[in-house]
Amino acid sequence: MEAYDIERWGTPLRYAVELIGTVAFALSGILAGMRKRMDVFGISVLGFLAAFGGGTLRDILLDRRPFFWVAEVSLLWLVLGLCAASLVLLRGERRRVSDKAIQVADALGLGLFVATGVQYA
Repeated sequence: MEAYDIERWGTPLRYAVELIGTVAFALSGILAGMRKRMDVFGISVLGFLAAFGGGTLRDILLDRRPFFWVAEVSLLWLVLGLCAASLVLLRGERRRVSDKAIQVADALGLGLFVATGVQYA
């Protein structure tokens, strides 16, 4: 048996990469909203848009239905939980969010989604 068997590791690995990429993009949106001192709703909207916007656009351009976040509802719950957790943890404190933190989260998400997104194209 080979060290990397695509049948055994391909699907779970792709799901894990998509999961981490979604979290990274959601975090970059949440941090951007916090930097602009938005309210709870604005921060959550930015988190959801950053997490699901690019993949939704990809699915529209490739005419894939259902959208990836409809097929994997767990991603919606994950981003909702991340938004709630970040707001609860950082509610009382007005920390300054650096550009570096947003860029790192954005770059991580972009790199991971490039790796999985080319499979669909």
